[in-house]
Amino acid sequence: MNLSFKIFYPFIYIVSQSIRIDKDKVRRLYTQINNYLVSKQKIPVVKGNNILLLTPHCIQWAKCPYKVTNDVMNCKLCGKCQVKDLVELSRKYDTGLSIVTGGTLARQNVVQKKPKAIVAIACERDLFSGIQDVKSIPVLGIINERPEGPCYNTRINISKVEEAILYFLKGGKK
Repeated sequence: MNLSFKIFYPFIYIVSQSIRIDKDKVRRLYTQINNYLVSKQKIPVVKGNNILLLTPHCIQWAKCPYKVTNDVMNCKLCGKCQVKDLVELSRKYDTGLSIVTGGTLARQNVVQKKPKAIVAIACERDLFSGIQDVKSIPVLGIINERPEGPCYNTRINISKVEEAILYFLKGGKK
């Protein structure tokens, strides 16, 4: 089922464009189906240090003077954005955490860190392409919220991130 989804979904995406269905609705559905399929797979227990939290830099407060894309530990944990929450989750469960500026850097992080599981946070477009790029690693996608518009002071549901981490830590058991 997972293979057929990966093969037929690009076709469905093209057809939906031709009949003018909103791209983000289709991409959101793609992420939901991907998450469903991952939840139905037999997932081994994954240690925290083999889980990668991957998020875009727009999660950081736009006026923050401490850039976290080169080093997440530059975060001063002030709480003006949710980088603090992600750092705390990463420390709590001993996961990797990468805050990236785009898809190329995200792919480089995956190749470099070689995670066994990924919790990816992004907009519909970036999750759509990122999930397609990762073939042999289970990815749970969490769509970010954009109260101030795209790529600017985005937010996430931290409890969903924690649920995804726990899903992999418990070997697919909820």
